[in-house]
Amino acid sequence: MAVTLIWRGTVQDSTSPRDVIESRDGWADERRCIDCHEQAESFLRTGHANTLQRASERPSLALLEQWNLLLDETRTKINVINGQPVVSYRDGSIERNISVDWCFGSGAHARTWTGMLSDSQGASDLLELRYTWYHVINGFDVTPGQPAESGRDPLQNLGMQFDGPKALRCFSCHATRVPMQDGNIVLQDVVAGVHCQRCHGPRARHVASNGQEIDSDWEFHDRMDSVRRCGQCHRMPEERETHEIRPGNPDIVRFQPMGLLNSACFKQSEMTCTTCHDPHRSLSEQDSKGLWQCMQCHDPGRPEHTLCSRGERENCLNCHMPKVDMKFPVSFTDHWIRIPDMGGKNP
Repeated sequence: MAVTLIWRGTVQDSTSPRDVIESRDGWADERRCIDCHEQAESFLRTGHANTLQRASERPSLALLEQWNLLLDETRTKINVINGQPVVSYRDGSIERNISVDWCFGSGAHARTWTGMLSDSQGASDLLELRYTWYHVINGFDVTPGQPAESGRDPLQNLGMQFDGPKALRCFSCHATRVPMQDGNIVLQDVVAGVHCQRCHGPRARHVASNGQEIDSDWEFHDRMDSVRRCGQCHRMPEERETHEIRPGNPDIVRFQPMGLLNSACFKQSEMTCTTCHDPHRSLSEQDSKGLWQCMQCHDPGRPEHTLCSRGERENCLNCHMPKVDMKFPVSFTDHWIRIPDMGGKNP
C-alpha cells in the first residue's frame, strides 16, 4: 500500500484516506485540542465531526424506533438488547441476529446503518442495511447504490455486503482513525467522525509540549493542497472517467471538487474550498450561501470586475450553483460554477 501523508506538503494524487488513518503513532486525545483552540470547540458541531457514530448512541436509536414500521414487509425487525440495536431476520425456520454497530452520516442529509460480519477467512465485512433515513422526508427509503428490489436471499433482504477493503474505504471518509490488525478493522479503537487530526495529522508531540512544538506540515501549502485534502473524501475529477466530467451530469454533483476545479471562477482566480466554507464551523453557523463570496470577484463597485449580464445582484447561487436532486431523497449544490444553459441542458 502506497503511503501519502495528506498533511505533508502538497498532495499530488488522490490516494485513499485510509493510507493516513491506519498509522498507529503520534495520535493525541482529540479532546485536548479544545484546551487551546476555540475552533476545536465549534468544530464539534459540524457535520464532519458527526458523520459517524456508534449505532447505540441516542440520535441513532431515536431514528431506529421508526424502523420496524417500515420493515414489516421484508420480515426483518430491529430490537434493542441491552442498549445495542440488533437486526433480526428469518433464515428458513431459524431466526438470526446481526448487531447493528455503526450509523454513517451526520443527519444533515441522511443516516445509514451498518453491521460487521466475519467472512470464512475471519476478515471483517460490512453489511450496509438496505434502508436509509433521509432528512428531507423525515423517513426511510432505499440506501443509495442498493437495488430498488430486494433479493430472495435473506441477507440480500437486509442489505449489501462489502468486503474488507471497501469497508475500510467507508470508514476512511467517516472517521479520524481506523486502526488495522491482520487485515481487520479494530472496531473498538475507531475514532468516529472527522476531527482535527484527520486533516492536520497526529499531534501527540504538539500536545505533550503544551503547544511549543509546532511545524508547518499542518498548514495548507497552496490552494491545490487545500482542495486535495477535501478531495480525499469529496473526490477528485481523476477518480471518474473523462466523459463523465461534464456540466449537467447529476452523478458528479455530490462530489464537489469535480465541478469546482472545472469552473472558470476557480481557474481564473485563487479561490479554493475554504474561500467560501469555514471548515471549523457548521453550515448553520456561517454564511456559506451568501453573496459575500461572489462579491469578492463580482463587485458592482469595482469597474474591473465582471458583473452578471442579467443585472442580478442577489440569488447568485440559484442560477450559477443550483441545487440538484439526486435519484434518492437528497439534493446537492452544483459546484460547477457557470452561466446556465437556458436551453435546459445545464441546470
